[in-house]
Amino acid sequence: MGSNVIKHNPMLKQPIMLLLQLASKIGDARELEAMALQQWEPSFSQSPATVMDVLKRAGALEISTFMNGEPYAGTLDDMQLDESVPDDAEVSVQVQVTETGAELLAAYAPEHTLAQLFEEKPHYAEVFTGILRQTAAPDGATREALEAVVDASPVSKPDAVTGQTKVYPQYFIDALETAGGIRWDGAWRATEAGTALLAS
Repeated sequence: MGSNVIKHNPMLKQPIMLLLQLASKIGDARELEAMALQQWEPSFSQSPATVMDVLKRAGALEISTFMNGEPYAGTLDDMQLDESVPDDAEVSVQVQVTETGAELLAAYAPEHTLAQLFEEKPHYAEVFTGILRQTAAPDGATREALEAVVDASPVSKPDAVTGQTKVYPQYFIDALETAGGIRWDGAWRATEAGTALLAS
């Protein structure tokens, strides 16, 4: 399941990526969860603890419990029910990104997914670049400004035979957001990866 965890849970892509990035720097589970909560978006439907559990089951995170510095066979929940655990025991939970988790991070890194988008849709590159330029402005861009970029491009013109519009502005916005090139925070803004792509 590992590398497919995002494919199976596309809505969890952002929280999964955030948790894996943090877990590659922070080993303590409590500290990791606290740091994740500070950066958690209101749109994330699951809590950091739930996403950590999803990653553990997918083999992307290894979560180990320690009592007085020694590995404990069960989970933190098991420990709370374990009468042999002394009340003054020092308990810690450590988190480690596995090889599967590292592969996920690399495969879904915005610079990789953005490059892939441009590679797969070269005929839309001009529109993608135009949107990135608009969103890289200090104040970001409105939806209307992004729609204007698309409307000005030949790709948005109706099909000569059918008269149907082949592609709508929402397609480009969704594609760039999914690839990690732009984000919404009251305005559309280019991400670090989106800005870097413009500069390359």
